[in-house]
Amino acid sequence: MTTVGPPTSSTRRRTGVLRFARHFAEMIVAMIVGMAALGALWRAVLSPWITDFSAFTDDHVAVVALVMAFDMTVPMVGWMRYRGHDWARGAEMAGAMFVPTLLLLCLLEVGATARDSLIGLQHALMLPAMLGVMLWRRQAYSHGHRAGSLAGRSAMSRASGEGAR
Repeated sequence: MTTVGPPTSSTRRRTGVLRFARHFAEMIVAMIVGMAALGALWRAVLSPWITDFSAFTDDHVAVVALVMAFDMTVPMVGWMRYRGHDWARGAEMAGAMFVPTLLLLCLLEVGATARDSLIGLQHALMLPAMLGVMLWRRQAYSHGHRAGSLAGRSAMSRASGEGAR
């Protein structure tokens, strides 16, 4: 018969890494769902005025990049709130989405990047930016929490060093 003792530090570390990775994956899934769902909604709403979305994207790539950042941020922050994160963590993650986008738009304006590569670069920079925020607030993303619970929210606030918002 084996006895189960308290978790070891390596077990806690491994569990924290798995929770961190799971949280990162959940946010990416929320972003993809938002990009698809809100993108389809934008197309449906704007289709009476825009007949060629491909041409619109080419002509207004900056607008498309900002809308895409919005479409991915809203469901991601919503999911974070559902999982118990406070608004401050959501705002930091929203910054991880919009700061790279705005930097790329500045580069586009001065001719340092091409219009046809903007969206791809935007996506390529968002993920490392998100990961950077998560590593900065590692404790907030590495521990367990219960979805949608006030207990989860207060645990998140304590773990991130912030008061309840």
